[in-house]
Amino acid sequence: MTFTILIISAAKNVGVSSALLLAICTHESGLKNVIAYNDGNSHSYGICQIKKETAQMLGFKGKALDLMNPEVNAIWAAKYIKFQEDRYGKENWCKITAAYNAGKYSESEIVPGKPKNLKYVRLVQKKLDPRLRGKLDCNGQ
Repeated sequence: MTFTILIISAAKNVGVSSALLLAICTHESGLKNVIAYNDGNSHSYGICQIKKETAQMLGFKGKALDLMNPEVNAIWAAKYIKFQEDRYGKENWCKITAAYNAGKYSESEIVPGKPKNLKYVRLVQKKLDPRLRGKLDCNGQ
């Protein structure tokens, strides 16, 4: 099973947008199963670059290296998207994406109404199908 299929399947199982999750994971790792050491103040794991602490917050009971299993990784990343959806609304892809990257949505002090990590959001936006990019344009956010 390819990583793309695993990510789409995880998103469907959790009930989140497979297009958004796939775009985030593609940006995060290039769909490579890798560890990003010292990403912020901890490591990020796997195809969707989820942190052990994040997964634990959502109920994960395994070891950090268990997140290197692509199926496990994709499910916990999808659950993290769901967590952000519950905070910011299912249709607010801008805040969901910004929060996936930063833990929560933070507004820019330089560009009011936009996320502090707008560059990240725009990079994820480029990974989306062109027909869906408007859902992640952060206008009015």
